[in-house]
Amino acid sequence: MAQTQEEPSPPTIRPSSYIGSQKRIRELDGWRAISVLLVILHHLFSIQFSGLVRPVYLLWHILGLAGFLGVDTFFVISGFVICRLLVSEESRYGFLSLKGFYYRRIFRILPPLYLYVVAIALLIATGLIQERWVSLAIAAAFLADVNVLPGSWFFGHTWSLAVEEQFYLIFPTLWILSRRRWRAFVFACVFLLCLVWNLSLAVSHQVNPAVDARTRVGFACICFGVLMAVHERPVRHFAARVPGWIVSLVALTLLIHPVPHGAFNESLFSALLMPPAIGLILMHSLECGGWLRSFLCSRPIQAVGITSYGIYLWQQLFTAPVSLYSWEAPGAPFFLSLLCVVVPLSYFFVEKPAIHFGKMLSKGAREKADLRSK
Repeated sequence: MAQTQEEPSPPTIRPSSYIGSQKRIRELDGWRAISVLLVILHHLFSIQFSGLVRPVYLLWHILGLAGFLGVDTFFVISGFVICRLLVSEESRYGFLSLKGFYYRRIFRILPPLYLYVVAIALLIATGLIQERWVSLAIAAAFLADVNVLPGSWFFGHTWSLAVEEQFYLIFPTLWILSRRRWRAFVFACVFLLCLVWNLSLAVSHQVNPAVDARTRVGFACICFGVLMAVHERPVRHFAARVPGWIVSLVALTLLIHPVPHGAFNESLFSALLMPPAIGLILMHSLECGGWLRSFLCSRPIQAVGITSYGIYLWQQLFTAPVSLYSWEAPGAPFFLSLLCVVVPLSYFFVEKPAIHFGKMLSKGAREKADLRSK
């Protein structure tokens, strides 16, 4: 009997048995590492080494937008991870503790941030850097994304923290108040509202809205991450079946960002197309094997990803324009190497103990809520 031609083998799909579990997803830590490295590259080559890349327009264009792409990736990851943890908690215990949720958020975000704020305050007080004191209060209150307030360099990056914390002020309450079968619809509506918000301001050409375009896109990215967690299983299955060359093309399109800045099409691209594009890349890396997962899960990348919050906070101090340092500092561009000292100290002595303490408080709050319900 003649031998029949073999069918092409389907793509290798990673088992998704851990969907909905609380197990840490190492690939997402890898993407956190890539995201924070994009932010650093953006700051270095847009500020301190701009002369090196400005002659090469395409490279200058990519690096000029790389930091925003990195932050948007952080937003999508944040929405996805936090929502899937809520799904897991609710599935495991039958209810969600709001107090426990906020304990985890407070001790995850505030201690490293306030350590950075205190360090900057000391540098201002000693005259080593130039910064306005009011900027400390704005950053500490998570208001750096409000346009009417004065901006700053050393706290400018806290706009992304403000976006996250403002979103998470309302997200868990909305989650609890929504019935399970309606949650997908509710957060799809929230995502569409973010889109309408972006497009309406683009159409009206409002000169100075309360919050800028990056903030509005940030809300859309976090919300899309929530939607991914709500529909995790079908989203993973879809992403696993998308050919790798298409995912690579999507990633290249995000890097190039081929839409003029400030146009209506740019708002449409950033608010509607970027969140699902980032989500596709993230989910594809979770489900499909190969060199990308090996790279994302490698030890150096994991080390950067796990400490990415501290890196994101402290890199702002070492990538500032030289004019903001109050001393003759020809070596200022090379201060970035100090991250290798500052970040581990912050992580092991502040960030990690605070996370552990927040989880303990969260567990206690959940147990008390469980006792009251009985």
